[in-house]
Amino acid sequence: MPSRDFSPKSPNYPVPRQHGAARPGMSADLTPHEFSAQDLMTEMVLLGTLIRGGGQNLPDALETGLLPEDFFRPAHAEIYSAIADLYNRDEPIDSVTLSDRLRSRGTYESVGTEAYLSDLEDKAVGFHSCAQYAKIVVDRAALRTLRTVGNEIAEKCSSGPESVDDLLTDVEEAIFAIRNRRFTGSLVYLPDTLADVQARIHELSQLNGNLSGIPTGFGQLDALTGGFQKSDMIILGGRPGMGKTAVTLNLALNVAIPWRRERFKEMPPYSVMIFSMEMSREQIVMRILCQLSRLDLLKMRSGTLTADELPVLSTVMDEISNAPVYIDDTSGKKLSPLDLRAKARRLQRNLTRYKLPPLRLIVVDYLQLMTPDSQHNNREREVAEISASLKGLAKEMNLTVLCCSQLKRSDDGAPELSDLRDSGAIEQDADIVAFILRKEVLHPDKPELEGKAELQIKKHRNGPTGVVHMRFIKQSSCFVPASYESFDGDGGEAW
Repeated sequence: MPSRDFSPKSPNYPVPRQHGAARPGMSADLTPHEFSAQDLMTEMVLLGTLIRGGGQNLPDALETGLLPEDFFRPAHAEIYSAIADLYNRDEPIDSVTLSDRLRSRGTYESVGTEAYLSDLEDKAVGFHSCAQYAKIVVDRAALRTLRTVGNEIAEKCSSGPESVDDLLTDVEEAIFAIRNRRFTGSLVYLPDTLADVQARIHELSQLNGNLSGIPTGFGQLDALTGGFQKSDMIILGGRPGMGKTAVTLNLALNVAIPWRRERFKEMPPYSVMIFSMEMSREQIVMRILCQLSRLDLLKMRSGTLTADELPVLSTVMDEISNAPVYIDDTSGKKLSPLDLRAKARRLQRNLTRYKLPPLRLIVVDYLQLMTPDSQHNNREREVAEISASLKGLAKEMNLTVLCCSQLKRSDDGAPELSDLRDSGAIEQDADIVAFILRKEVLHPDKPELEGKAELQIKKHRNGPTGVVHMRFIKQSSCFVPASYESFDGDGGEAW
């Protein structure tokens, strides 16, 4: 069968569709002459190789992250989708079955004839070249998307953006979306990673009682977890009034301020980023000052601190003037996982540039108040998307993400994993799930429970579960270890 001429001057040269919104990698503003015949040939060779191989080499293409929208020509995207469809159905793949599948999908006429599929098969190359050609298609799609984004940026700059900050945010989000789209995992042969694991085991053996992670400030919690570990997502839940925000602030301050810790004060400070969607940054700072000074939060907010208390407050403010704590009080309706990632990466770059303590902890207060990157009709799917994005962020940036989470309303004061609100995906994504419980809230008629609190670890993917005993100082809305009075070993307070 004679091959067709697909040079840019040929009438057979495929033209991208002009109707509807352009999909990623298929920009409507690109003309046929701007897309080289060599790029088109790559797509044809790839599809032909998939057809000739009967789809057995499709996993190699999928490993590169190749999606239908990465193809420039819509017909090629449809052929690739049909091949994947046949593969998923465990049906044979050739020009005949593919033609039949395209007819059933109602796209046969728009794709072409069986002769065109045979032409594609004639262009097939070696079976093992599939991944290389798929990678080229993916890269070309990214370049087209970057070009489109660049044109949009130039147009907005020329028209004079209403807000430069908003434009910069849009640009950063667009670039991160492209990079995130290109991020794919890969299989690793076990023997190839043994050397790395052996080195890590040796490194851990040299700790001599120190932590493998970063200190939480609570001795019992450090013993159970080894400190906050890189790439972990930790969920902290609790009934209303139990103190979810207070305990997360305590943990964040312990990471950033060494003298706050029960143990491991000799370990360095680490930068912490706090996203608060319920309180303003002024309210957060007031809480921080009260937790550190042990002053009465109500008196501070009402302006009734005594003359003796004001110097204490001033001393604490001086002590934390350089604390590596960064607060973002963006409303939850405006904060998506993509926004959070952009802000976190920007801070991480600046910390590295100026040689400041590395970012090791991100606090989200709280998860259900965030807005998903894409809207769904199902709330459970939205929360699942947010949860998965935050876990992905922890892995991508190699740090810990600590999220407060709402629980289902219940009269039972002892929360369980099933009480996590809106989505079971939260439990699935989390490496650690813990609940804060103050029994004095449930039994106010029992004075012996006053000040007693528990952090109950109900899930721990890489370690044991257990209970961390704490004390709650009500006036300053602060949690401390149960034995905090004897930190210095002399029976006196260390605060």
